[in-house]
Amino acid sequence: MKLSLKINLLFTFIVTGILLVAGIILFNISRQNVQVDFERRLENRAARTAYLYNMLRNDTADLLRSLDANIPPLLFNKSIFIYNQFNQVIYSFRDEVGDSFRVDTRRFVEARESSPVFYSQGNKEVCVYHYPSGGDMIVAVAAENVAGKEYINNLRSIFLVFLPGAVLFTLVAGYLFSRTIIKPIKGTIHDAQLITSQNLSHRLYVGNRKDELAELNQTFNQLLDRLEDAFAIQRRFISNASHELSTPLTSVSSQIEVTLLHNRTNEEYRNVLYSVLEDVKELQHLTRNLLEIAKAGTDGAISLDKVRIDEILIRAHSEVLKQNQGYHIGLTFPELPDDEAECTVFGNPHLLLSAFKNILENGCKYSPDKTVQVQLDFRGYEIELVFSNKSDTLSSEEINRIFEPFYRGENAGGKQGFGLGLTLTRRIIGLHKGQLTVESDLENGTVFRIILPALKK
Repeated sequence: MKLSLKINLLFTFIVTGILLVAGIILFNISRQNVQVDFERRLENRAARTAYLYNMLRNDTADLLRSLDANIPPLLFNKSIFIYNQFNQVIYSFRDEVGDSFRVDTRRFVEARESSPVFYSQGNKEVCVYHYPSGGDMIVAVAAENVAGKEYINNLRSIFLVFLPGAVLFTLVAGYLFSRTIIKPIKGTIHDAQLITSQNLSHRLYVGNRKDELAELNQTFNQLLDRLEDAFAIQRRFISNASHELSTPLTSVSSQIEVTLLHNRTNEEYRNVLYSVLEDVKELQHLTRNLLEIAKAGTDGAISLDKVRIDEILIRAHSEVLKQNQGYHIGLTFPELPDDEAECTVFGNPHLLLSAFKNILENGCKYSPDKTVQVQLDFRGYEIELVFSNKSDTLSSEEINRIFEPFYRGENAGGKQGFGLGLTLTRRIIGLHKGQLTVESDLENGTVFRIILPALKK
């Protein structure tokens, strides 16, 4: 069942239910008011009759009967009886000759206990009224509520005619209402169908609306922006990775093919093998970086444990200097906090070591004096690491692109590398819920700042 039909039926059901409940309540209230009004008229007539009879009892009863006959017909087909204390009829009046109306004697007891008493008998409504001032008289007035019944019947007819018309009107209004609601949703569906992996630039229409659907479309557009960026990065990564992988492979195959064209001396074969070995090492290093980047992008595949940042930093310092004899790294450590949790993070020691080594190697590689200064600061709930060198100032464009895979700045000419180290570092820091920022100016040089959350709570 389509959403528009569901909305239409639900709208019709709700409105019809409201109308039906309101109609039933109004009908019952009207019927009750008509009944109460008629009973009040019967009671007033009984009280007035008792008063007049008590006042005219020394005269003839024909005078009272004449009054009852000539009073304007507020009560239709009425019957009036007056009983003495012995429940004997002392006065009677009927609008119609031959009226067989009689009062049930058990009502006399009820009336003397709690006057007046109302009940229905046949087509008539009866009021039994106790008038103790006139010698313990009982007055019974019965009449047909013709006007009230006619009013109730007319009201019932109006409801029976009005309700189907109201349901039909509600169906039409619900159809228009559902179309109004569904129209922007259909537009969203149409726009979403145009979005494919080859056409991620298309966006959902938001317009000037401020409702939840516009907010949903805007959120979906933001998701598409992230997906488009991810696809673009992936395409660039695959393209660059293919190129970088094919370069050493082509070099290896070319050297082997050229060597096999003629017989070579042992020295020549040895030189070729050394050259091939260098290409294979380069290929191995590139492959390892690519695998580490892929591993850093999968949270579930990483084992995390409590890691002391100062120990990882010292280890990275030692390994970088061991592998690169001409590099210089200055470490500045504050006094260690009493609470070990302030210098401990929840992370993967191998990945954090790789991230710190990448920044240290890049800092030394691109610094004129091959020197990097590192400052460690414990701030209670977070740990800050600042890596700075005196390299050439990076432009804002380079800072924005420095973490892209295979991107190498203008000062990278002639230096070994694939442009993957900082990409891997940013993913590792992000995996550890940290922040990595870069600043570069003439006064301070280039500064990499890492902030990691400590275990202290």
